[in-house]
Amino acid sequence: MPEPVLTIGLLMAGYAAASALSRPNSAVSREAAVVRRNASSVVERAEESLALFGPKSLALSELSILASECRGQDWDGYGAEALDPGALRLARDIIRSLPDDVPMPSFSIEPDGCVSMDWMPSRVRTFTLSAGKTDRLPYAWIEGTDRGHAVAKFVDGQLPPRILQEIKRICANDTSLRAA
Repeated sequence: MPEPVLTIGLLMAGYAAASALSRPNSAVSREAAVVRRNASSVVERAEESLALFGPKSLALSELSILASECRGQDWDGYGAEALDPGALRLARDIIRSLPDDVPMPSFSIEPDGCVSMDWMPSRVRTFTLSAGKTDRLPYAWIEGTDRGHAVAKFVDGQLPPRILQEIKRICANDTSLRAA
């Protein structure tokens, strides 16, 4: 009988492979589309496991519920654009990339169809990241009277270290770090 750690390790290795196959790429054949669709299904089912993905599973579920409410044009009654599928995909990839020691954000859909991810440990300490149609990630923070904003790129499924440091700093109220 396999050891539980080995079984989980194999499952996670399989998840990583399926996750890589589920991402859009340059393959355009019908077979490639079938592989991508099936891999996406495996990834989605695995991510529903609270035991394996913990808070990430809950965050992805919350994001899916919000996305279903904002798929159509004028979802807010004020002319908002429908949620952009690329923005939703990027937001999900960002959640998947967060280290386990980073708290999960709250989500909202912006009127331009992008996904806002917000960490708000208090009224005067917030960090906001916007997932849009490209790999460019605009972000902003407020800590009391200190505030700033910048743009970084989401490359190879990884958040830039300066964004992770800033989220951790804002959530921990550690004033020793500062992003761009």
